[in-house]
Amino acid sequence: MLSMDYEEIFDLLDQHFSSYKLDKNIPGIAYGLIKDGELVHARGFGETVIDSGECPNQKSVFRIASMTKSFTAMAILLLRDRGRLRLDDDITIYLPWTDSIGIPDFGHPITIRDLLTMNAGFPTDDPWGDRQESLEIESFDDLVSQGLSFTRAPRMGFEYSNLGYALLGRIITVTSGVDYLEFVANEIHAPLEMSSTTFHQSNVVPAQFVQGYAEFASGFVPEPLTIPGAFSPMGGLLSSVADLAKWVAGFQSAWNESSLHPLQKWSRREMQEPQRHARTAASHDDHANKIKSITTSYAFGLMVDGDSILGRFVSHSGGYPGFGSHMRWHPASGWGIVALGNRTYAPMVFAASEALAMIVRDFVAPKIITESDVWQETAAAMSLVEKLITAWDDAIADQNFASNMDLDQPRSERATAIAGVMNGGSGVTRVAGSMTSNTPAHGKWLVSSESGLIELELLMSPTRPAKIQSLKVAKAPDE
Repeated sequence: MLSMDYEEIFDLLDQHFSSYKLDKNIPGIAYGLIKDGELVHARGFGETVIDSGECPNQKSVFRIASMTKSFTAMAILLLRDRGRLRLDDDITIYLPWTDSIGIPDFGHPITIRDLLTMNAGFPTDDPWGDRQESLEIESFDDLVSQGLSFTRAPRMGFEYSNLGYALLGRIITVTSGVDYLEFVANEIHAPLEMSSTTFHQSNVVPAQFVQGYAEFASGFVPEPLTIPGAFSPMGGLLSSVADLAKWVAGFQSAWNESSLHPLQKWSRREMQEPQRHARTAASHDDHANKIKSITTSYAFGLMVDGDSILGRFVSHSGGYPGFGSHMRWHPASGWGIVALGNRTYAPMVFAASEALAMIVRDFVAPKIITESDVWQETAAAMSLVEKLITAWDDAIADQNFASNMDLDQPRSERATAIAGVMNGGSGVTRVAGSMTSNTPAHGKWLVSSESGLIELELLMSPTRPAKIQSLKVAKAPDE
């Protein structure tokens, strides 16, 4: 039985997406909420085909465009884990015809890792790449062999490239000995039972088919069906909310010992780790009433946003003629979302990002850090520090300070400085709920004393046993 909190979430987001469909004039939208790997709610609004009266649902099949890149990245890591390739291999090892593409002078050879992380130096190629999907393999290989344009030398910065993922598709075919489309279907879709996910629009069950539309001055115009080709690895997949919930669940379960998945958990974690910085932006968070920063990085076929208030989000969008899509999850809370729309470049990223932020911000209680969240040595050191600041004891310092402590600040000077902060106070009381921690080796907390609030912070050394390598004692800043 769902709790009232869940029902509140569902009602709130149903209203959110219903309004978004109208505001952005999108013919049809389907979205789903995932909690700890389970699809807990799904709704659709509008129509799968204009004037059909058929409302999208969790089984309706939309083109997901660049969300396909995460499948291509997973296929590369499957082959890496099987010893068929290495991420730092020069791509000419597998695609000899790429030796003529014209890397800028003094540029580093392009590696598979460079393609995965948008670091090869190719120019951003939206919307050109979105119209290349059906390009025949032979024509693609010929196009590449004639030379490519570069905005910078490889490894000199992030720039989003569909072409790079088309090249990854060719590498998958060459190294596996199986056509890219077949490899992804057999090695990823089948084990995950993603039965509605396909590269072939002709395979979509008619009752689940969603027509994509472009809007012109004359109104909505259906986008023609396409066939797979050389650029399918960058954006050719079609899928449903139900199937994509399984896809998101696979990444959420990367820390679950019992999870079954074609890609080992270590590699699924690796896919979600920032690899190449893309941008940093600052904005005002109206809810928290403060400025926050969001640092965005590209991982392996996924984006990673580090939100200074809400924490880490992992995501990827898709934009294509006729469609827009977005998937997103918040690892710390276990919540995720998938949102699909059937209008060219439908900005589902904004709807989904705002929706998930509402959940994390309003329905997920902030985690209270306690001594159980850090090393036992860290928790013990916190108690010893509380004793030390009220009654300095060289024996405690001798036993618990790392070797750098007295070198960084003479002990007598440290003791004098702490006495000044304590101002003759003879006892402290830890302030409940004040503790924060960056790692198990770190603790920052408040204590109350006769002289007011004192802020304490320590960091433990990497030795065994761990000892205090840094200690800060200061008056707590005024609110």
